[in-house]
Amino acid sequence: MNLLDIIIPIAHAAEEPAVKEGGVAVLGINLKLFIAQLVNFAVVLGILWKFVFTPVAKQLQARTEKIEKAMADATTTEKEKQEFAVWKQQEIAKVKTEAGSIISSAQADAGKVKEDLLKQAKEEQQKLIEQGKKQIEQEKAQALQAAKSELADIITTATEKILREKLTGDKDQKLIKDSLKDIK
Repeated sequence: MNLLDIIIPIAHAAEEPAVKEGGVAVLGINLKLFIAQLVNFAVVLGILWKFVFTPVAKQLQARTEKIEKAMADATTTEKEKQEFAVWKQQEIAKVKTEAGSIISSAQADAGKVKEDLLKQAKEEQQKLIEQGKKQIEQEKAQALQAAKSELADIITTATEKILREKLTGDKDQKLIKDSLKDIK
């Protein structure tokens, strides 16, 4: 049986005049027409329920679930964002502390290196001064030795001259003056 087979006889029954004898007829309602309309309403309601209300309800339910999930995700994301901000601040403070300790350590190392370099420079300077003093002492000793040697030669030469000539007071004075001229 087909839907049209049901609807067509109901529609024909609705065309027949209403029976005036019953209580429903007094109100001006045709019972067959009322039943046909009721069946049509039930069919339309069934079709609407199956093809419109159920899919719309499913869509609304899916939409509600999607919105609730989005709200939960937003709450979770906000919480994670706040946790990340706290973590970030902690890490920044930690990095600043580490950087400060590295800088102070580097400054201490630089100061130590500076002190070592100054100490080495002073030691090298002291060595150079000592070497210079030794060299001056050697040169002084050599100069004294040369002067002594030269003086000995002068004395030897003067003694030879004195011994060759018999000395007199005048000659003694002249010999001393000559010797002194040679020394200058």
